[in-house]
Amino acid sequence: MLKFVLLGLLAGEPRHGYDLKGVFEQLLGGTWPLNIAQVYTALGKLEGEGLITCEVVPQGNVPDRKVYSLTPVGREELDAWMSEPAEGPVRLRDELFMKVLVQVSIEGGDPLGLIARQRQASMRALARLGRAQAEAGLEAATSLLLEGAALRIEADLKWLERCEERLRERG
Repeated sequence: MLKFVLLGLLAGEPRHGYDLKGVFEQLLGGTWPLNIAQVYTALGKLEGEGLITCEVVPQGNVPDRKVYSLTPVGREELDAWMSEPAEGPVRLRDELFMKVLVQVSIEGGDPLGLIARQRQASMRALARLGRAQAEAGLEAATSLLLEGAALRIEADLKWLERCEERLRERG
């Protein structure tokens, strides 16, 4: 997915690696921090696939800067990715689902303890998202992303509540 977000950021304008890292993290509201090595590794792969090109721009007293641009083939691939619906909508291979499943299935498991700990972690995550959403000057796309993440956490909390109810009913 990083590949396509980087292509999308390059669709707007040519950028260098550190600029891409900053714009990416800002767009995602700080929810997905990137290591600069990840960015350059991804850019190398994208260039190898012919989806972007790299121009070396002399900088005078500092090292030359590599500026990346989207190619027509890269734009086609980005457009194809953006036009297709995402897999899902349900991802049953979710780690939380699997942890609850295993806790319920094994002798001596503590699913209610896991549910309580997960509920606390989810509430902290929801609070962090709320603080991020309250930041002034938030881009519309970032606001939508943070709202979507919050809604997914709320859905997980509702599911955890349902699990707890069912487990207590069973004794």
